[in-house]
Amino acid sequence: MIIEYRKPSEALAPFVDHLWEKQVDDSGIIPYDIETIFPEDQTVLTYSFGKDYYRSHANTDHFRSINGVQLEGLHQAPNFYKHQPGIHIFGVKFRVGGLFALLPSSVSATNNSSLDAQSLLPNLPVLTAHMSFEERCDVMEDYLLSQLIDKQVKKYLKLVLMLQDLEEDTNSLPNSYKTLSRLFSEVIGISPKEYIQIKRINQSLALFASTKDIKSQDLADQLGYYDSAHFINEFKKYTGKTPKSLKNSLFDMKGSEFIDEFKQYISPEHLLHYTSIFRKNS
Repeated sequence: MIIEYRKPSEALAPFVDHLWEKQVDDSGIIPYDIETIFPEDQTVLTYSFGKDYYRSHANTDHFRSINGVQLEGLHQAPNFYKHQPGIHIFGVKFRVGGLFALLPSSVSATNNSSLDAQSLLPNLPVLTAHMSFEERCDVMEDYLLSQLIDKQVKKYLKLVLMLQDLEEDTNSLPNSYKTLSRLFSEVIGISPKEYIQIKRINQSLALFASTKDIKSQDLADQLGYYDSAHFINEFKKYTGKTPKSLKNSLFDMKGSEFIDEFKQYISPEHLLHYTSIFRKNS
């Protein structure tokens, strides 16, 4: 399996987290039966050049084949994927709310869905399997920059600034909550409360990856939950598992096997980001 990543240009960086590619030769091996991606706060644009892959949302009962160009919205329950040798997928992972800067309306219609991207993004560029990863990135970056809508960009950047202010001074929340809630609904498609819940679940997964024997009470304390029961209920709401059941399934894994397993649940970029935060603050 070949996986590549590239950070966007400086001009695109406020809206896009990274560009990526996953490819498996026809004779290659997929190291898992089902890939599980727990809820994340970002949307993804994908191009599939190889064989079909399969996606099911919230459970493993209804897989459907995917090929062509898809837009996968923010998901509030796990997404499950089945891949096969011969897949070749190129993707753009937007920052939280970043897709809004390219759309003329709210992004909420994309949440929990995988949609034909051409129905939402006009004049998408043609990318081919014969292009190099770098060439695909260059073409896609030029396209995305050309599609930015000034009015939407201003709203998105206003939300980003408000989030930065809140991180520095949580006391500013009561005075700005109505504005913040309205912007969240329009730009991200969920409420501030649900956004924080999804972020904390991602952080808890990263903490599991860095310290697999960590206790639920310790996780609850580090993530600011009132008690462990509240944390466990919220964890199960978004992952379908309790922290204990997830820990038990991974308990016997060693070192790199454990980290490799977690690459199925959150992206390597998320994993590195969150583990670096907690190591720095510990």
